[in-house]
Amino acid sequence: MEKIGGRPNNRHNSQAPFLRRAGLYLGVAFELPGTIVGGLAVGYFLDQYFGTSPWLLIALTVVAFVGAFFRLVQWVKFFERQRDGSSREEDDSPN
Repeated sequence: MEKIGGRPNNRHNSQAPFLRRAGLYLGVAFELPGTIVGGLAVGYFLDQYFGTSPWLLIALTVVAFVGAFFRLVQWVKFFERQRDGSSREEDDSPN
């Protein structure tokens, strides 16, 4: 039951940290492959448009892999700070 004008009951409050972590992990799970698939798609369509197959596909896929790797490093640093309990303002997001 909910308090009048108050916060939700304890069951909902205890689920909030789990849902927050799940959202972060799902963000990683979709962001990294999405970057690579985006590079593949853009490279494919640019190759079709310019008639340069397969060069732009290869180049943009490599760029996407490099970008995904750097983003993975940022996520790892972010999760490491979360685990260690660092609370500096500039460390609040993986961006």
